[in-house]
This record gives sequence, C-alpha cells and structure tokens, in this order.
Amino acid sequence: MLFDGDGLMGGGIFQFMRAGSGGLAAAKRLLGVALCAALPALAQAAAPDNYKINVGDELEFDILDDDDPPQLFTVGRDGMVQLPFIGGMPVAAISVGDARKLIRHTYVEREIFVSPAVELSIASFRPVFVLGDVRDPGNYDFQPFLTAEQAVGLAGGAAISANNEEARVLERRNLEGTLSSLEYDLALLAAQYARVQARLKGEDSVRWANVPQDVRPGVNRELFDEHKINEDQIITLEIGDTTARRLLLGEAVSEAEERISLLNQREDVLAQALEVTRSELARIEDLVARELVPKADVNVRVLAVTRAEDILLELREERSAARVQLATLRGQLSQFDAEREKTLVSESQRYWSDIKKLLSTRASLEDRLGLLRQWMSAARGLESSLLIEFQVRRREAEGVKNLILQPFDELVPGDLLVVVVKPPESLKEPG
Repeated sequence: MLFDGDGLMGGGIFQFMRAGSGGLAAAKRLLGVALCAALPALAQAAAPDNYKINVGDELEFDILDDDDPPQLFTVGRDGMVQLPFIGGMPVAAISVGDARKLIRHTYVEREIFVSPAVELSIASFRPVFVLGDVRDPGNYDFQPFLTAEQAVGLAGGAAISANNEEARVLERRNLEGTLSSLEYDLALLAAQYARVQARLKGEDSVRWANVPQDVRPGVNRELFDEHKINEDQIITLEIGDTTARRLLLGEAVSEAEERISLLNQREDVLAQALEVTRSELARIEDLVARELVPKADVNVRVLAVTRAEDILLELREERSAARVQLATLRGQLSQFDAEREKTLVSESQRYWSDIKKLLSTRASLEDRLGLLRQWMSAARGLESSLLIEFQVRRREAEGVKNLILQPFDELVPGDLLVVVVKPPESLKEPG
C-alpha cells in the first residue's frame, strides 16, 4: 500500500512533505520521477474506484473465475467498451467501481454467469495535450503526479527561456542563425520557382518577374540573383537534354515514316510482278490446253505465283507492324511534351508550397525573436512563474472547465494544457 490513514507511508517522505509548501512541491517532484518507472503497477492506485472513466482510457478487465489472463479494452468514441460475451457496455462518465458493478450485474442478468468475480481497473490513462508556447507541442502519456511544470518539460520546455540570461542569449543567436539560413533557403526556393515558370513559358533564363508579386517583399533580391546564376545553368542543361531527347524521338518517327514509304514502294513493285506472273500462268495454261507445251510448265508457273503472293503478304504484314510502331513513336513524342509540362507544373506547385511554409515559419521565428528581445531588455530578474501561465481545459461531467494552474499543480488524464508566455510589458507594475 502506498497510502494509509494519514498520508504517504514512509516517514521520511511524509515528514518532508509536511515541512511546508516548498517541501511539499519538492517531494512531489521527487516522488513523480520515482514513480514514472513503476507506472504500470501504480495505475490502479492512481485511479481509485471513484475515478470516472472517459473516452480513450484503456481498461484492464479480468473474469477471475476462469484461467484466462486479463484483457485490455479501450473506451471508444461512443463511450462504449466491447467486453467478452456481452458486447458493448456504456462506461464513459461513470466511476471504475460503478462500471465494475454494472458489468457484473449484466453478466448475471443475461444468465451468462451465476455469480461472477470480475475485476476492472485502469491500464493506461488518457494522454495529456500540451500546446501553446512550448518547443514540441503534442500529446504525451499521462503519469501519476504529473504537474503542469513537468508536462511543459515533456514538451521540450517553454519556447523561450524565462529567467536565464545566458540561455536567452544563446537562444537569440540560435534564432538569428535560423532566420539567416531560412532567408537563404527562401531565396533559393524563389529562384527555383522562377526557373520552373521560365521553362513553362519557354524562356531560357530566370527572371525576377516570375516570382509572385506578393512574395517578392519577403525575398532577399541579392541572394536571389546569386541563385539565379545556378538556376540559369540548370535551364541551359534542361533545354539541351529536352532538345536532344525530343530530337531522338523525332528522328525515330521520321525513320518509321521513311520505312513505311519504302515498304509501299516495294509493295507496288511486287504487285506488278505478281500480275506479270499471273499473266504468264494464264498464257502457259492456254498453251497446255492447245497441247503446245507440256503440263509440267503449268506447275512451275503456279509455284511462282504462289511464291509471289506469299512475299506480298509478308510485305503487307511488315508494313502493318511499321505503322503500329509509327503510331507508338508519335504517341511517345506527344506524351513527352505532356509529361514534361506536367512535371514542371508539379515542381512549381511543390516550390510554391515550400515557399509559403518558409514564410509562415519565418513569421513565427520573428515573433519569437521579438518577444525574446523584449525580455532581454525588460524582464531581467523576473521569476519564470510570473512569465509563464498554465491554462488548463478540463472536461468534467458538467462540461469543460478552464483553469489557471500553478507550476506544481497536478494534471489529470485528458487535460489540455495551454502554455502562455506573457510579454514583459504585461508584467510591469503600474507607476
């Protein structure tokens, strides 16, 4: 047992907590760190029977009368949990103890068990969400005794160091370096976007006019002109490559057309030769009928006609295949132009999206840098507890509550913690 009638077991910790509010806060921090490693074992102790189940909680359920191990079930968005033999059970917004009684009663009422012994506890809590002025906003696993200050630590700390002059100086330099790098990247993206636009328009060089007018004020023109040199070289290479590939396809089309023309000419010659051979066959047949030549001569002429017909048929098949090849090459030539334009449009959209993202990131960094500079000039010596406000939105049975917590106040599962950094001017005393 961790708790007895008077408080925590273990006189050292309990006496330290009773030494005052400062001792209590320190003890909570120490105890919170120590209990993180033992979270699974403490889950049930941290969530007594009066803990109200909510959507997202993971429940551990066990029918003690059988030999099957405990099973884990998650409360769905509809507040239901799917249990063996009885299906969905509404457990959201009721306590663990009441849910256990309801489940046992349902098993008995539906005559599944006569007098079952069931156990229900919280296997894992809903996560807490940390948003606002933190470095890594997001959702984090809830831990027993998790305080607002510790949750901010899980999220990477406040976005700006509050009361550490050296940290503020380093952070300012880091922000300035990031902004400088971002300015370089933004000019590069603008030059790349202008290059793609130039290619779509059939131009052979990057032009400042191809940068959208609403973006130009945010792009360093000198850096853009530096990138322009490389982008112009890329255009030259792309034009050369495109021209060469298109020329090869064009030559292949021309060769296919020439081949078909030659086959047509050859067909005309063979067709004329076939007509001559057939005429000769008719003449021989007439001579045989008049018994002027032997019948064997007819067989020779028939064989010659057959051979000529076969050659003409093969030629026509070859010409048909050549026509199919010509159609394929023409399709490839047409598709080459379409695919090239499609690729350029896709690149243009990607560069434009990256430009908008960088502009948004730069605005955020400039805001942080401006706030940091204000702190460095007006907030020296102020305590961090005065500079950072912990706002919590907590869902309860009666609705959502908005609370203001102190750094060492504990969170509950599912809390949405919004960290707000106050500007220095809001902390100055009037007069």
